[in-house]
Amino acid sequence: MKKFLFVILGIMLASNFAFAKTDLKNIPDIMIQKNPVVLESGSSFEYPIPEGAVIQCYGKKIDGSIDDFEKYNDYFLMRNGHLYSNTMHKIYKPNKADKLKKVDRVSLTNNNKILKMYDPLWEASIRHHMRIIKINIATGEYYMTGTQDNWMWYRNITATGYCRVIYPKK
Repeated sequence: MKKFLFVILGIMLASNFAFAKTDLKNIPDIMIQKNPVVLESGSSFEYPIPEGAVIQCYGKKIDGSIDDFEKYNDYFLMRNGHLYSNTMHKIYKPNKADKLKKVDRVSLTNNNKILKMYDPLWEASIRHHMRIIKINIATGEYYMTGTQDNWMWYRNITATGYCRVIYPKK
């Protein structure tokens, strides 16, 4: 049994290094602010968004037990053709709030109308956090489900809201 636990722990530690966090310079200030910006409606946008543009989303918890998602902003920055976010760091690793992490598995679904993202965060321990975000790019509607799992207990979250794109200044 001990050998099994060491193997599991080794795999988790290795995966933490395999999914190394990306430290991109020049993070827009809007992504670091603490007070949420409330969006009452969303706006349509084309994906992929331009280099340096930020998808800003506002979400409110509608169900679940993770209090950190009560009312919050979710940001996605386009760099080098990939989306990066610091939302999981701000919530689960506040000391890394200024570090960006590449969003895994970004795709367009439903006739190119829904932007779907899978955003996991592994820690060096048994803890695992995960979110699935869906943004309707025609209306700007935001839907997020997530889980927080540390092997002894399990929490989940469902949130809805709106998104818009903030384009870089030229």
